[in-house]
Amino acid sequence: MVNVDDDPGSWKDKWWMALPAGMVAYCFLLALVGGLRIEHVAITLAVIALAWIGPRTRQFLIDMSPYLFLAVGYDLVRYGREAFVRPQNVLGCGLRKADLALFAVSPGVTIQDWFAVHHWPAVDLLAAVPYLIFIYLAFIYAAYLYFVDRPRMRFYLWSLALANYIAYAMWLIVPAAPPWYIRTYGCAIDMAALPSAAGLVRVDHLLGIRYFHDFYSRASSVFGAMPSMHCAYPMIGLLTAWKSIGWKTRPLHLIYALWMFFAAIYLGHHWVLDALAGWLVSVVAVSVVSLVRRYATSQQAARAIRLLVPSEQHQHGGTGVAT
Repeated sequence: MVNVDDDPGSWKDKWWMALPAGMVAYCFLLALVGGLRIEHVAITLAVIALAWIGPRTRQFLIDMSPYLFLAVGYDLVRYGREAFVRPQNVLGCGLRKADLALFAVSPGVTIQDWFAVHHWPAVDLLAAVPYLIFIYLAFIYAAYLYFVDRPRMRFYLWSLALANYIAYAMWLIVPAAPPWYIRTYGCAIDMAALPSAAGLVRVDHLLGIRYFHDFYSRASSVFGAMPSMHCAYPMIGLLTAWKSIGWKTRPLHLIYALWMFFAAIYLGHHWVLDALAGWLVSVVAVSVVSLVRRYATSQQAARAIRLLVPSEQHQHGGTGVAT
């Protein structure tokens, strides 16, 4: 049987060179605008190494490239924010009113308001766990799938990348203030406001660390509450795995998704509508990538048939046309 991926004309033999070249160009541009950081250089060196060490590392780089696109896109949001986000465009107290109308604990009190007053150290720690691991877990999960189910890994990573780019667009087109911002600044939109770890600051104080403060102080945008990508990541894992796993492992995905949903609300990072929007973006991204995968599979099958036909004709003594 012909393996389309082994065909010399395959796209995989052409576009991988753009990855190291693109990262070098990206670092150069960042250096020009004064935004180059040590992690940019480290990632670029890793990409160059993976591209040139050998075929296996190159294939790994190709398969993991959606994660690279995701990271670069997130990094670019900070520049897009300066160009597109204006105070009059930011959803502030209007979003709070919508959440209040749908999910109020009592008149005038949102769920986030209630948790801002009623919180407990043990629950703080419990809620901090999914926030601590979600980025690292996405990478570890993808690396695991690379060895056990590579097609599902690609499905997962491309869905993750598409969902993130949908979110980036929404953050710039319909930016939204998170609950912690409204409690701190009120309805006035201050473009100079600094990012905050919100309820996670309590965890920093409890443990005597600055991890969450330092991590969220580098956020690319304060007004990126909707959709919640914290909630989207576990849901993408659940949706892309659903047909491939049984009920022995599905509960793990479900628990993680619900755990993150609760943490996003409890810690004051997101409105309920933000979290639901994150789930909706996940459904859209996974559905689109699923359609593209099916189309690509059908095209590969048709190409394989075309490659097989000449050899089959040769085995049967030609085309059958009289000469």
